[in-house]
Amino acid sequence: MSLGLIAKIRGVRETVGIDVGHYSIKYVRVLHNANGKRIVLDADLERIPDGAIVNGEIQVRDGDAPTEGDGPREKDGSDLLGEALNKLLLRHPLEDSSDVVVSVNCGAGAGGILVDKLSVKVPKNGNEAAIILQTAQSRPPFDDQDNVIDYEVSSREGDELKVNVVAAKNGLLDSWAKFFTRRGIKISAVDVDIFGLLNAYVATAEPSALNETTAVFNIGEKKMSVAFLQDGKFHSMRAMTGGSLDMVINKTCVNLGVEPATCHEIFDKDDMSIVDGFSEAEVEAALKIAYEDLMAQIDFGIRYFSSSEDSKPLNKILLGGGGASIPGLKEFIAERTGIETDTVNPFRLAECDAKVFGEGGISVALSNIYAPALGLAMRKF
Repeated sequence: MSLGLIAKIRGVRETVGIDVGHYSIKYVRVLHNANGKRIVLDADLERIPDGAIVNGEIQVRDGDAPTEGDGPREKDGSDLLGEALNKLLLRHPLEDSSDVVVSVNCGAGAGGILVDKLSVKVPKNGNEAAIILQTAQSRPPFDDQDNVIDYEVSSREGDELKVNVVAAKNGLLDSWAKFFTRRGIKISAVDVDIFGLLNAYVATAEPSALNETTAVFNIGEKKMSVAFLQDGKFHSMRAMTGGSLDMVINKTCVNLGVEPATCHEIFDKDDMSIVDGFSEAEVEAALKIAYEDLMAQIDFGIRYFSSSEDSKPLNKILLGGGGASIPGLKEFIAERTGIETDTVNPFRLAECDAKVFGEGGISVALSNIYAPALGLAMRKF
């Protein structure tokens, strides 16, 4: 039911977060009431057909689609993704009064999403926006003419500003914007999946936890990225060139001689005894071999952060995304790094309408899968 005019005048709004990954589309709807309270009203997901998205880009065919005889034309990635989105929205129709925030995959496509910190001097009465953008565009990789650039001022000291700058390929954003527009969805904002995950954590964490220096890793089906919080504020982020749930599954399948479906069953049930011919200890050993490759990427992210001039020692590592709840992974990372490690699991602290997940609540695994969409929906316009 649409929000009434009186409710909107009083500041009541609904925001829908739609996070499109490589494996599934996640949908979360949040009510922002007049008192600033946020309540999760709805959540769901839909599997994406294989091949619809590759490296974060919708696979759109050039030219006319081939057909077999007089049969229907062959569907491309945009068609398949559109069908998956339609299924989801048939179950959860969008209201005209709702704000919609969608995500793009961090590190996806040619060049991906670029993030950096700048120090900029803005003289009195200077054009702040123009100076920030000119400074960013004078530095690689932000000097590419095909970039769309946005920024946020994180601090001011006299005429010196500390600025977080984000850039994305215009073609990448344009293809995603057109995909949603053609399906009649009016987008209020486009965000990045890792920022959605970070926002879910910030919006639901205890205030004392936000002052800890924290690394938040988003372990997706095909990609991994990390964002860092320091002194209660965003510090920096990094997209990984490797590391993903898919990588762990492929390596484990090779080591055990099993199909990917068996690995998913191990993860879903958190049960290492289901693999015929192998003891639990042998399955655990095979998983740890795969974790080594993932750990190399986590070490890379931590070294990147530690190399910053203003970085402080990490207090905590948090895992999100589909790979966050792999059995034994957080314990493995904690042992290797000596840093407290947990999953983001924002729904343990988010208020949810009773009908969303039922009496049993939401599992930790699903909480981490839905987390970026929740973070998108936590935004109010």
